Amino acid sequence: MPHVLKGREYKLLLNPARFQGETLRKAANGFWRDQVKPVIERRLDHRDGGLDRAERQFGPAEERSVRFWDTKHCTLSMADLALRERATVKDGHGAAKSAELTLKLRMPDFFVVASTRLTGSGDAVETKFEEDIGPLEIESPDPSSVLLPARRSIRSRYSLSTCLTADWDLASHSLGDLQTRFPTLADVIGRSHQVFDPGLALVGGPIIREVVFKGARVRLGEGITGAFTLTRWFFEASQTSGDIAEISFTCAINKGIMPGRAARRALALFVGLQTDLDGWVETRHSSKTSLALPGSCA
Repeated sequence: MPHVLKGREYKLLLNPARFQGETLRKAANGFWRDQVKPVIERRLDHRDGGLDRAERQFGPAEERSVRFWDTKHCTLSMADLALRERATVKDGHGAAKSAELTLKLRMPDFFVVASTRLTGSGDAVETKFEEDIGPLEIESPDPSSVLLPARRSIRSRYSLSTCLTADWDLASHSLGDLQTRFPTLADVIGRSHQVFDPGLALVGGPIIREVVFKGARVRLGEGITGAFTLTRWFFEASQTSGDIAEISFTCAINKGIMPGRAARRALALFVGLQTDLDGWVETRHSSKTSLALPGSCA
């Protein structure tokens, strides 16, 4: 049976330099209050009774250590796969011993992704099929920048991700070990016309300090709520200047369906964020993951 779409996530990279000079949470809520909420007010109608669609604000930060893995020859990336290691950091005392491992297949073809089996071994394994939505990009003559069309729009990619918790020690970093945790890995790699070599070692990308703020949301109607997340990435030992910033909102949907009016509001909001956040939108990169992969895979 094909996977059923569980949610849609709208993602927009931001210029991290615009967040300087304040504490992380204060900067996050200042951005929500002064930038995002006015876009919601301008772009969306009010709820019944004249109620605002924007609600709440960002709560305390969640801090995690993040690292992406691939082989020297980018076997996973060439198969449209990404492997992320994420561990919770508590009170600044370092990451937990066990890690959350997520293997994600992401590509533009809905039906290829929906029909793929991406299994995990062990307890508490979770698999999700979602739509990742970003700004529409057009080919740029400058490879160091992203070019957006005058009339902003969206592009969709579909992701199937399987997440599990495991001890992740250096002695077990190979495609063969990864296969024991994700048993259909070889099949997924083979279907992309890549060679699966279990002896190939996995190499890690940069270690990233991830700071996440959640709690703000937008009511899109028809029972659909957009849950906002502001994500900051600090590469390696950098603690003062954010290397990556991203605003996103996720809409959980039921049985693969998003009601038309709610979908139109979400589209209007995402296009509005691209258009109205003058000076805030990042135009150097397309995605966070592209900067986090190891070596030539980045």
